[in-house]
Amino acid sequence: MLAIFFFCFIQGFTEFLPISSQGHLILFNNYYSINSAEISIDQATILAHFGSLFAVIIYYYKTLKGFLFSIKLIDRPDIDRNSFLMVNLIISSVPIFFIGYVVAKLINYNEEKIIVIIGVTSILFGIILFIVDKFCLRIKNLNSLTYFTSFLIGFFQCFALVPGVSRSGSVITAMRFFGFQRKFSVKYSNLLSIPVIIGATGYLFTKAVAESSLDLIISFPSFVIFFLSFIFSIFFIFVFVSWVRKFSLSIFVVYRLIFGSWILLYLI
Repeated sequence: MLAIFFFCFIQGFTEFLPISSQGHLILFNNYYSINSAEISIDQATILAHFGSLFAVIIYYYKTLKGFLFSIKLIDRPDIDRNSFLMVNLIISSVPIFFIGYVVAKLINYNEEKIIVIIGVTSILFGIILFIVDKFCLRIKNLNSLTYFTSFLIGFFQCFALVPGVSRSGSVITAMRFFGFQRKFSVKYSNLLSIPVIIGATGYLFTKAVAESSLDLIISFPSFVIFFLSFIFSIFFIFVFVSWVRKFSLSIFVVYRLIFGSWILLYLI
């Protein structure tokens, strides 16, 4: 049960921060196992992501409710801010669904060298995040967003398919590079996580059904994983959003450098 606790903590802590949830979970699963007679690692991953999905939906429920009321104006985003934001999020989501499907078939996340990749990308993209956040313009908001820019943001999001890069990190880096305010970049990244998590859990769920490994997913450990992932996720969303209102992203850069260096110096 202790392994499950830390698994959920890592999922909640890393999913929305620019430090790579995938890299942390791969590293954790490489050294600790939560597999038991009641639940497998694949089932735990599905449930943990559902917890994170529920958390981001709850946190942004007002924005999502606005989307619901504005869906009738989705063909007129020029006269409604909610529909305009919704259309841009859809456009940003397109690249990763196509590229992600291909990459998921090609990358072997159990390969030995994957730990080295996580260490290198943690450092490299941490440095890039620092440079972009420090020296690029920070004046743009939703009004400055264009469909082409949204597509480019979605394309940059695909770098997160490489372990250690970070989905939120790649989105925020791209948006800061294009001159968007830090607060808006974080909000856009968090909202963009909704279709991505839905797609990822859908893919894992389909895979589990094909392998007939969902028969024991309804159990007490399953509820614990979902609940803890939800609690940790919503807590760290709140912390992250509150942090960027007052401070830079440097603390996450420092964390990435320490994390990546630790992997390269002690784990390989």
